[in-house]
Amino acid sequence: MTCQRCQDEAVVHLTELVDGRRRERHLCAGCARKAGLVLPEAPADLGLDAVLTSLIKKHVGELVGELAESSCPDCRLRYVDFRTSGRLGCPHDYRAFREGLLPMLQRFHGATRHVGKRARVRPGAALRLRLRSRLRQAVAREDYEEAARLRDQIRPKDQNE
Repeated sequence: MTCQRCQDEAVVHLTELVDGRRRERHLCAGCARKAGLVLPEAPADLGLDAVLTSLIKKHVGELVGELAESSCPDCRLRYVDFRTSGRLGCPHDYRAFREGLLPMLQRFHGATRHVGKRARVRPGAALRLRLRSRLRQAVAREDYEEAARLRDQIRPKDQNE
C-alpha cells in the first residue's frame, strides 16, 4: 500500500469515523509525522517492537527505557516482550527485571514480599518420593520381591499422614 500524499510505502494506517462514515488514511512515516499522527521521537522504522519500546519509554519512564533494552541471560526474554505479553519466560526473569517488577508487584498486591500461605512441608516427603521412584523401577525390572519390600516400607509412612 502506498502513501496517499507522496506515493512512498505506507506504514501508518488510520481508520476514522467522521459523521458516521468510515475514512481510511494510509501514510508513510514522514507524512504521518508531519500530520502529527506519530510522536516526533518515534523510531523511523515504525516496527512494532520499536514503537512499543518508544511508548514504554515515553509513558512509563526512563528506568523502564533502560529495562526495555535488557534481556534475561538464561531464556533471552526481553523486558519489552514481557510487558507486551504479560508472561515471564523463566524463574531468572525475576532477578533480571527486578527494577521493573517491584513497582508492579507493589501496585498489584500492595507489597513486594510474599506474606500469604505457603505449601506445607511434610516430614519424610522426600524419602517417600525416593521410595516410590525405586518401587516403580523395581516393577519395571520385574523385581517383585524388591517391589514388595519397598511397598511395605511406604505403607506405614502413608498411614501416618
